[in-house]
Amino acid sequence: MNLIDLHCHTTASDGRHSPTELVQMAAEMGLRAIAVCDHDSTQGLDEALAAGRAAGIEVIPAVELSCDVDQGELHMLGYCLDYADSAFQAELSRLREGRVGRAQAMVRKLTALGYPISFQRVQELAGDGAIGRPHVAQALVETRLVQNKGEAFERLIGRNGPAYVERAKLSPADACRMIRRVGGLPVFAHPFIALVSGRVLEPMPVEASLPTLVEAGLAGLEVYYPNYTPVLIERLLRLARQHGLLVTGGSDFHGEGSAGAALGGVYVPIKCLTALKAARPRRGQNED
Repeated sequence: MNLIDLHCHTTASDGRHSPTELVQMAAEMGLRAIAVCDHDSTQGLDEALAAGRAAGIEVIPAVELSCDVDQGELHMLGYCLDYADSAFQAELSRLREGRVGRAQAMVRKLTALGYPISFQRVQELAGDGAIGRPHVAQALVETRLVQNKGEAFERLIGRNGPAYVERAKLSPADACRMIRRVGGLPVFAHPFIALVSGRVLEPMPVEASLPTLVEAGLAGLEVYYPNYTPVLIERLLRLARQHGLLVTGGSDFHGEGSAGAALGGVYVPIKCLTALKAARPRRGQNED
Protein backbone atom coordinates (compact mmCIF):
# COMPACT_ATOMS: atom_id res chain seq x y z
CA MET A 1 0.00 0.00 0.00
CA ASN A 2 1.32 3.42 -0.95
CA LEU A 3 1.40 5.82 2.00
CA ILE A 4 3.20 8.88 0.66
CA ASP A 5 3.31 11.12 -2.39
CA LEU A 6 6.24 13.53 -2.49
CA HIS A 7 5.27 15.46 -5.63
CA CYS A 8 1.89 17.22 -5.79
CA HIS A 9 0.63 20.53 -7.17
CA THR A 10 -2.18 22.91 -6.20
CA THR A 11 -3.87 26.01 -7.56
CA ALA A 12 -0.87 27.99 -6.28
CA SER A 13 0.70 27.02 -9.61
CA ASP A 14 -0.92 24.84 -12.27
CA GLY A 15 -2.82 22.30 -10.17
CA ARG A 16 -6.60 21.98 -10.27
CA HIS A 17 -7.25 21.65 -6.53
CA SER A 18 -6.73 24.11 -3.70
CA PRO A 19 -4.21 23.16 -1.01
CA THR A 20 -7.07 22.25 1.34
CA GLU A 21 -8.78 20.12 -1.29
CA LEU A 22 -5.53 18.32 -2.07
CA VAL A 23 -4.95 17.48 1.59
CA GLN A 24 -8.53 16.29 2.01
CA MET A 25 -8.18 14.03 -1.02
CA ALA A 26 -4.97 12.58 0.41
CA ALA A 27 -6.68 11.93 3.75
CA GLU A 28 -9.60 10.18 2.07
CA MET A 29 -7.14 7.95 0.21
CA GLY A 30 -5.34 6.98 3.41
CA LEU A 31 -2.06 8.68 2.58
CA ARG A 32 0.08 9.60 5.58
CA ALA A 33 2.15 12.35 3.98
CA ILE A 34 2.31 14.50 0.87
CA ALA A 35 4.71 17.16 -0.37
CA VAL A 36 3.24 20.27 -1.97
CA CYS A 37 5.67 21.30 -4.73
CA ASP A 38 4.16 24.15 -6.71
CA HIS A 39 6.08 25.70 -9.59
CA ASP A 40 8.14 28.71 -8.49
CA SER A 41 5.64 29.35 -5.69
CA THR A 42 5.14 28.54 -2.02
CA GLN A 43 1.91 30.52 -1.78
CA GLY A 44 -0.16 27.43 -1.03
CA LEU A 45 2.00 26.07 1.77
CA ASP A 46 0.50 27.88 4.76
CA GLU A 47 -2.96 26.67 3.79
CA ALA A 48 -1.72 23.14 3.07
CA LEU A 49 0.10 22.87 6.39
CA ALA A 50 -2.98 24.07 8.29
CA ALA A 51 -5.18 21.61 6.41
CA GLY A 52 -2.69 18.84 7.12
CA ARG A 53 -2.78 19.52 10.85
CA ALA A 54 -6.59 19.44 10.79
CA ALA A 55 -6.72 16.21 8.78
CA GLY A 56 -3.87 14.41 10.51
CA ILE A 57 -1.76 14.34 7.32
CA GLU A 58 1.90 15.33 7.28
CA VAL A 59 2.55 18.03 4.70
CA ILE A 60 6.15 18.52 3.59
CA PRO A 61 6.81 22.13 2.53
CA ALA A 62 8.41 22.12 -0.90
CA VAL A 63 8.76 23.96 -4.20
CA GLU A 64 9.56 23.03 -7.81
CA LEU A 65 11.92 25.44 -9.54
CA SER A 66 12.04 25.64 -13.32
CA CYS A 67 15.58 25.63 -14.69
CA ASP A 68 17.04 26.22 -18.15
CA VAL A 69 19.62 24.02 -19.84
CA ASP A 70 20.88 23.93 -23.42
CA GLN A 71 18.64 21.00 -24.29
CA GLY A 72 15.48 22.55 -22.85
CA GLU A 73 14.01 22.81 -19.38
CA LEU A 74 14.33 20.74 -16.23
CA HIS A 75 13.01 21.07 -12.70
CA MET A 76 14.60 21.08 -9.27
CA LEU A 77 12.54 20.19 -6.21
CA GLY A 78 13.31 21.75 -2.85
CA TYR A 79 12.09 19.98 0.31
CA CYS A 80 11.80 21.00 3.97
CA LEU A 81 12.84 24.58 3.28
CA ASP A 82 12.35 27.78 5.26
CA TYR A 83 10.06 29.16 2.60
CA ALA A 84 9.20 32.36 4.51
CA ASP A 85 12.73 33.71 4.01
CA SER A 86 12.37 37.18 2.45
CA ALA A 87 15.25 36.88 -0.01
CA PHE A 88 13.94 33.50 -1.17
CA GLN A 89 10.47 34.94 -1.68
CA ALA A 90 11.91 37.87 -3.64
CA GLU A 91 13.62 35.45 -6.02
CA LEU A 92 10.42 33.43 -6.45
CA SER A 93 8.57 36.65 -7.23
CA ARG A 94 11.14 37.46 -9.90
CA LEU A 95 10.65 34.04 -11.47
CA ARG A 96 6.86 34.34 -11.39
CA GLU A 97 6.93 37.82 -12.90
CA GLY A 98 9.06 36.39 -15.68
CA ARG A 99 6.31 33.84 -16.27
CA VAL A 100 3.74 36.63 -16.69
CA GLY A 101 5.85 38.50 -19.21
CA ARG A 102 6.52 35.27 -21.05
CA ALA A 103 2.83 34.42 -21.25
CA GLN A 104 2.01 37.90 -22.55
CA ALA A 105 4.66 37.57 -25.27
CA MET A 106 3.34 34.11 -26.22
CA VAL A 107 -0.19 35.48 -26.56
CA ARG A 108 1.09 38.22 -28.87
CA LYS A 109 2.98 35.70 -31.00
CA LEU A 110 0.01 33.34 -31.17
CA THR A 111 -2.32 36.14 -32.22
CA ALA A 112 0.08 37.13 -35.00
CA LEU A 113 0.18 33.49 -36.13
CA GLY A 114 -3.60 33.35 -36.41
CA TYR A 115 -4.37 31.81 -33.00
CA PRO A 116 -6.10 34.68 -31.21
CA ILE A 117 -6.34 34.05 -27.48
CA SER A 118 -6.84 36.51 -24.67
CA PHE A 119 -4.20 37.09 -22.01
CA GLN A 120 -7.10 37.84 -19.68
CA ARG A 121 -8.33 34.28 -20.25
CA VAL A 122 -4.85 32.90 -19.55
CA GLN A 123 -4.87 34.82 -16.26
CA GLU A 124 -8.31 33.46 -15.40
CA LEU A 125 -7.12 29.90 -16.01
CA ALA A 126 -4.10 30.48 -13.78
CA GLY A 127 -6.25 31.97 -11.02
CA ASP A 128 -4.13 32.85 -8.03
CA GLY A 129 -1.39 30.49 -9.16
CA ALA A 130 1.79 31.10 -11.13
CA ILE A 131 1.07 31.44 -14.86
CA GLY A 132 2.61 28.72 -16.97
CA ARG A 133 2.54 27.34 -20.48
CA PRO A 134 -0.21 24.83 -19.52
CA HIS A 135 -2.56 27.79 -19.03
CA VAL A 136 -1.69 29.15 -22.48
CA ALA A 137 -2.23 25.65 -23.89
CA GLN A 138 -5.64 25.39 -22.23
CA ALA A 139 -6.66 28.76 -23.69
CA LEU A 140 -5.68 27.44 -27.11
CA VAL A 141 -7.75 24.30 -26.61
CA GLU A 142 -10.77 26.45 -25.76
CA THR A 143 -10.49 28.18 -29.15
CA ARG A 144 -10.79 24.73 -30.79
CA LEU A 145 -7.85 25.62 -33.00
CA VAL A 146 -5.94 22.75 -31.39
CA GLN A 147 -7.43 19.52 -30.12
CA ASN A 148 -5.54 19.18 -26.85
CA LYS A 149 -2.69 20.57 -24.78
CA GLY A 150 -0.23 18.11 -26.26
CA GLU A 151 -0.91 19.46 -29.74
CA ALA A 152 -0.56 23.04 -28.45
CA PHE A 153 2.90 22.27 -27.08
CA GLU A 154 4.01 20.23 -30.08
CA ARG A 155 2.88 22.66 -32.78
CA LEU A 156 3.08 26.06 -31.12
CA ILE A 157 4.50 26.66 -27.65
CA GLY A 158 7.05 23.89 -27.20
CA ARG A 159 10.70 24.88 -27.15
CA ASN A 160 10.97 24.65 -30.94
CA GLY A 161 7.51 26.07 -31.62
CA PRO A 162 6.89 29.37 -33.44
CA ALA A 163 5.26 30.95 -30.37
CA TYR A 164 7.83 29.81 -27.82
CA VAL A 165 9.30 32.54 -25.62
CA GLU A 166 12.22 32.24 -23.19
CA ARG A 167 11.65 33.21 -19.56
CA ALA A 168 13.67 34.34 -16.57
CA LYS A 169 16.56 31.92 -16.42
CA LEU A 170 17.76 29.85 -13.48
CA SER A 171 20.46 27.22 -13.85
CA PRO A 172 20.12 23.85 -12.07
CA ALA A 173 23.24 24.60 -9.97
CA ASP A 174 21.87 28.01 -8.98
CA ALA A 175 18.56 26.36 -8.04
CA CYS A 176 20.44 23.95 -5.76
CA ARG A 177 22.25 26.81 -4.07
CA MET A 178 19.03 28.82 -3.75
CA ILE A 179 17.29 25.93 -1.99
CA ARG A 180 20.27 25.24 0.28
CA ARG A 181 20.40 28.87 1.40
CA VAL A 182 17.01 28.43 3.06
CA GLY A 183 17.84 25.10 4.69
CA GLY A 184 16.17 23.00 2.01
CA LEU A 185 17.15 19.78 0.30
CA PRO A 186 17.48 20.06 -3.52
CA VAL A 187 16.28 17.04 -5.46
CA PHE A 188 16.64 16.58 -9.22
CA ALA A 189 13.02 16.19 -10.38
CA HIS A 190 12.19 13.44 -12.90
CA PRO A 191 15.74 13.34 -14.35
CA PHE A 192 14.44 11.37 -17.33
CA ILE A 193 11.32 11.98 -19.40
CA ALA A 194 9.76 8.57 -19.89
CA LEU A 195 7.20 8.64 -22.69
CA VAL A 196 4.27 6.23 -22.83
CA SER A 197 5.82 4.87 -26.03
CA GLY A 198 8.78 3.67 -23.97
CA ARG A 199 11.19 6.27 -25.33
CA VAL A 200 13.38 7.95 -22.69
CA LEU A 201 14.65 11.53 -23.05
CA GLU A 202 17.29 13.39 -21.04
CA PRO A 203 16.82 17.18 -20.82
CA MET A 204 20.37 17.22 -19.44
CA PRO A 205 22.83 14.28 -19.48
CA VAL A 206 22.13 12.92 -16.01
CA GLU A 207 25.28 10.97 -15.24
CA ALA A 208 27.62 13.63 -16.60
CA SER A 209 25.85 16.46 -14.76
CA LEU A 210 25.65 14.91 -11.29
CA PRO A 211 29.17 15.77 -10.04
CA THR A 212 28.60 19.48 -10.75
CA LEU A 213 25.14 19.42 -9.18
CA VAL A 214 26.39 17.57 -6.10
CA GLU A 215 29.09 20.20 -5.70
CA ALA A 216 26.34 22.86 -5.85
CA GLY A 217 24.42 21.10 -3.07
CA LEU A 218 22.21 18.52 -4.76
CA ALA A 219 20.78 16.21 -2.09
CA GLY A 220 18.68 13.71 -4.00
CA LEU A 221 17.15 12.20 -7.13
CA GLU A 222 13.47 11.69 -7.90
CA VAL A 223 13.53 7.98 -8.67
CA TYR A 224 9.88 6.87 -8.48
CA TYR A 225 7.83 8.68 -11.13
CA PRO A 226 5.05 8.02 -13.68
CA ASN A 227 6.05 5.75 -16.58
CA TYR A 228 9.41 4.91 -15.00
CA THR A 229 10.20 1.25 -15.72
CA PRO A 230 12.00 -1.04 -13.26
CA VAL A 231 15.12 -0.72 -15.43
CA LEU A 232 15.01 3.09 -15.27
CA ILE A 233 14.35 3.05 -11.53
CA GLU A 234 17.31 0.75 -10.94
CA ARG A 235 19.53 3.00 -13.04
CA LEU A 236 18.60 5.99 -10.88
CA LEU A 237 18.98 4.01 -7.66
CA ARG A 238 22.50 3.08 -8.75
CA LEU A 239 23.33 6.72 -9.42
CA ALA A 240 21.91 7.73 -6.05
CA ARG A 241 24.07 5.15 -4.28
CA GLN A 242 27.13 6.15 -6.31
CA HIS A 243 26.80 9.84 -5.35
CA GLY A 244 25.42 9.42 -1.84
CA LEU A 245 22.07 10.98 -2.74
CA LEU A 246 18.63 10.70 -1.21
CA VAL A 247 15.82 9.03 -3.13
CA THR A 248 12.34 10.52 -3.53
CA GLY A 249 9.35 10.05 -5.78
CA GLY A 250 5.75 10.93 -6.43
CA SER A 251 2.90 11.21 -8.86
CA ASP A 252 3.44 14.81 -10.03
CA PHE A 253 -0.31 15.10 -9.46
CA HIS A 254 -1.96 18.16 -11.00
CA GLY A 255 -5.58 17.28 -10.40
CA GLU A 256 -8.41 14.96 -11.25
CA GLY A 257 -9.00 15.02 -14.96
CA SER A 258 -5.44 16.09 -15.71
CA ALA A 259 -3.06 13.95 -17.71
CA GLY A 260 -0.66 11.85 -15.68
CA ALA A 261 -0.81 9.70 -12.59
CA ALA A 262 -3.47 9.95 -9.90
CA LEU A 263 -2.69 11.25 -6.43
CA GLY A 264 -0.73 8.51 -4.69
CA GLY A 265 -0.60 6.66 -8.00
CA VAL A 266 3.16 6.04 -7.92
CA TYR A 267 4.53 3.74 -5.23
CA VAL A 268 7.18 5.45 -3.10
CA PRO A 269 8.76 3.50 -0.21
CA ILE A 270 8.05 5.12 3.17
CA LYS A 271 11.78 4.97 3.94
CA CYS A 272 12.27 7.74 1.36
CA LEU A 273 10.37 10.17 3.58
CA THR A 274 12.17 8.96 6.71
CA ALA A 275 15.56 9.55 5.09
CA LEU A 276 14.48 12.93 3.71
CA LYS A 277 13.45 14.22 7.13
CA ALA A 278 16.58 12.83 8.77
CA ALA A 279 18.74 14.72 6.26
CA ARG A 280 17.28 18.15 7.07
CA PRO A 281 20.06 20.52 8.15
CA ARG A 282 19.89 21.55 11.79
CA ARG A 283 19.29 25.21 12.47
CA GLY A 284 22.46 27.16 11.80
CA GLN A 285 23.74 24.66 9.23
CA ASN A 286 22.28 26.38 6.16
CA GLU A 287 24.80 27.05 3.43
CA ASP A 288 25.70 30.61 2.49
